[in-house]
Amino acid sequence: MSEGASPLSRLRDPEHTGENRCLPCTAVNLVIAAALSGLAALVAVELAAVVAVAAAAAIALRGYLVPGTPRLTKRYLPERVLRAFGKDATPAEPDDFDTLEKVRNHRENAVDADIFLTEEGIVTGDGGDRQLTDGFAAAVDDRLDADGGSVDLRDPLASAFEVEPDEVSVEGGDHPSVTVGNRIREWPSQSAFRVDVAAHEALTEWTDRWWDVPLEQRVNMLETIRSHWPACPACGGRVEGASDVQTSCCGVHEVLAVACVDCGERLAELDPTTHSGRLVS
Repeated sequence: MSEGASPLSRLRDPEHTGENRCLPCTAVNLVIAAALSGLAALVAVELAAVVAVAAAAAIALRGYLVPGTPRLTKRYLPERVLRAFGKDATPAEPDDFDTLEKVRNHRENAVDADIFLTEEGIVTGDGGDRQLTDGFAAAVDDRLDADGGSVDLRDPLASAFEVEPDEVSVEGGDHPSVTVGNRIREWPSQSAFRVDVAAHEALTEWTDRWWDVPLEQRVNMLETIRSHWPACPACGGRVEGASDVQTSCCGVHEVLAVACVDCGERLAELDPTTHSGRLVS
């Protein structure tokens, strides 16, 4: 931003305005703004006018009034509404050959995750006593120290998902999400996101078998590793598994949260029906 830029230019978000403006997002936010103005009018007409002007200015300068609208609109608006605004809500059908190749690869290379993690010296112990080996935890810690909390993780993510960096879109915040092709993947916190990336990078050097494991199994094993992580990357506090069922930040469903007891940072949100015995102590 140049020093001579106007105050309005500094407030404008080019990522969601101008040619990049999402019309469905704008329409949804205008409806919300009108509703808020209507509620304000019940108190005072003057207040309604202030709310309307402030909301319109926010939409004009930022592209939306409610944070997270682009992702929410894409996910929850009916397909016919998105199509009316020129948005294709239906992902392109995958090439039949590619789909069959992925199925064949999974059948040939699928592993028993628990056996794999044990044989490769990543996890030790049985049942609720399972934990990361000191050597592997140290290897991941080295990666976490090396990234220094970097927010630009597109290259390692592209490597992890076996795509080109320009096919990866990262949306930060407290609950980061990554769009890879037509699929959105979410994490419960920045720390969870960083641990997965660091663990993947460590695994590429730890074992030659890592790349032979099908992608979705690798993703699931990274979550397993993260659920056993002993210390919070954000503050260094102790990580424990929740003893009660909580509401997920990523949706309205019940989860068992593996989180820092000091700062509350969540490293994993596990399905209580399948992970009730896998808690960090």
